[in-house]
Amino acid sequence: MKSLETSCVVFGAGALGLGFIGPELSPNCRITYVDIAQKQDLLRHLARAGHYALNMTGLSVRSVSVGNVSGLCLTAAAPAEIDELMDRADLVFTAVGERNLPKLAPLVADAAARRPAGRPLRVACGENGVEVARKLRAAVQEQACRPLPERLLVGDTVMGRMCKLVQDPEPPLEPIAPGLDYGVVSEPYYGIPVEERVLAGLEGMPEALRPQAPALFAASEDTKMLAHNGLHAALGCLGWLRDARRFDQLRDDAQLMELAHRLLTAEVAPALLRKHGAALDRSELLNYTDWILRRTTCPVFADPIERGVRGIMRKLEPWERLIYGLRTVAQQGIEPEVFAGTVAAAAEIAVRTGATELDFDRILTEHCRLDAREDAHLLTLVRAARP
Repeated sequence: MKSLETSCVVFGAGALGLGFIGPELSPNCRITYVDIAQKQDLLRHLARAGHYALNMTGLSVRSVSVGNVSGLCLTAAAPAEIDELMDRADLVFTAVGERNLPKLAPLVADAAARRPAGRPLRVACGENGVEVARKLRAAVQEQACRPLPERLLVGDTVMGRMCKLVQDPEPPLEPIAPGLDYGVVSEPYYGIPVEERVLAGLEGMPEALRPQAPALFAASEDTKMLAHNGLHAALGCLGWLRDARRFDQLRDDAQLMELAHRLLTAEVAPALLRKHGAALDRSELLNYTDWILRRTTCPVFADPIERGVRGIMRKLEPWERLIYGLRTVAQQGIEPEVFAGTVAAAAEIAVRTGATELDFDRILTEHCRLDAREDAHLLTLVRAARP
């Protein structure tokens, strides 16, 4: 095992940062979580105790102590303390949500500007979405008002583990720290693919990080977006319309399980193989699609349907899992029937729950940006599938 020689800063002490990034990196890293005042109690605990409790699922639930961590409140710390932390960091992860990334741009721009050319600031974006790093680079560029090509390396990651926060956890679940009223639950899944250019030349690289060349990373990213995120959204939306409360309850719905199987084997897998055939192994991909269905409906993880439809309008944005998946499948010459049904279900949920003032059709054309001319066939499929 490598020594604890890598210093890592994680922006975002939420489910992803604590449930996936922390336990994967902590064996080889010293991690400092940075968040805002709402996480002050947790951050103080991390700074004082140096560890937190994580509930890992599998065949059963077991509590795991994640160590080698600390915490710092972004809104309470002195600027010099934040600067020192960033100057010391070998690697920075973001897990704050795509819409919050521009708030980090000034800090990243300043930290990159202080770096010598031979020691770039390496930032790995953990947010869901496609080309998230490009958006952060653009925001940093705007803040810096000058190019920083040698001092800043920003890239995307593939976060493949399902994690969730649970309020008022009861045994066998444990709170994240004594006195706090929530816990973190995470499924077992290992390894974090990262664009290789972000990690090139990094000494003491944590064993969990998997640098991937552009073609392989693009395939990994699309596999996660279509198979993992796409399936989760499909089961969440269609399950919500069936009044299900948890994903594992859907195992008893033969019709829905058949739809999920079709989504993965008739739409997602063929599209991925056509688009990324040189970088993907067919057998491994098909094994993954079977595995992800079992993971998503795991009774021990007990994933609530509410998590599948949370932020439904965000999930319907043009570059998010549903519309991106719909278009990707169609672009490979495959009829995206199940994806279309999922988009229709999601738009219907948005209308029924009052998540938007737009009606069903305007969600598709104005929010999803499905063009009446270029996307005419996709619009027909989605409209025909409206619940």
